[in-house]
Amino acid sequence: MICGRKIKIALFLGCLATVPMFQPPLAQAQQVKPVFQIYLETLPLRQQEEMRGFGRKLTDYVEGWDWLDEDLPEPVVFQLEAFLAFIGSTVKTQYGSKLTVSNGLDVKFLDRWWFFEFEQDDVLKHDDRQFHPLTWLIDYYAHLLIGYELDKYDEFGGDGHFRRAQQIAMDARFSQDYQKGWDERLEVVEGVRNEVYRPFRRLRWLFYRGVGLYRQKNDKEARLLCRQAVDILSMLYDQNARDERIKEFMAAHYLQFADVFKTETSPEVYRILLRIDPEHKTTYMEYMSKLENP
Repeated sequence: MICGRKIKIALFLGCLATVPMFQPPLAQAQQVKPVFQIYLETLPLRQQEEMRGFGRKLTDYVEGWDWLDEDLPEPVVFQLEAFLAFIGSTVKTQYGSKLTVSNGLDVKFLDRWWFFEFEQDDVLKHDDRQFHPLTWLIDYYAHLLIGYELDKYDEFGGDGHFRRAQQIAMDARFSQDYQKGWDERLEVVEGVRNEVYRPFRRLRWLFYRGVGLYRQKNDKEARLLCRQAVDILSMLYDQNARDERIKEFMAAHYLQFADVFKTETSPEVYRILLRIDPEHKTTYMEYMSKLENP
């Protein structure tokens, strides 16, 4: 098993954050790579000026924390896009936004409600006990994305981080002023932890382990694992042909699936892929036509 032991590999250095585009200095052994697009154009001019350093502070907050007990071969990509709106000022200036959060590949979240307060001189600190509407949302999504990443290296390896995201959402619901949105976030992470979702998590592990073996030229084992992933995808498709998770996963990985099976002697697996992913019919037909005995 790839991740049954600690992985001690130097990580990729460097990070991109944007307001709307910002490039920070290189960081050491980066565990989470924030790629933040925070758009300020919809704010009043005064608030635009006051929020100029916001993206940098968020980046420093993420990069300056040890999120994992061990280093991974590559940092966890944390993409976040937000168009800030000015809510008003009471004791502190309040902002709101819809969010798009993703790993830049096959995991994506749409968040309708993000409300927080922020001033130029604020220092963002990690605090697991005292709720903060800004940092706790960042923590929640960081742990979700880390959980998905660890699921790639070990079967259900992300459980610990999914539990942490769930606890954050549960506690945040009791915020007096900023509870809106947290019920939905709790529902998301509880869905990820639900038994019904485990087949999808398992297929991701099978796929990524298979692709890893394929890169190591272990074609036979790679095909076996990826075929198990295809069988799970087929089962999930039969249960719900409109499942967006299947479409998103195949959109990200159809070329890898097609390539892994290029030495098959039967077109069966390509026929399954054609059924569950007709949008990429041309690719599967091309690979199927090149089989030795189609």
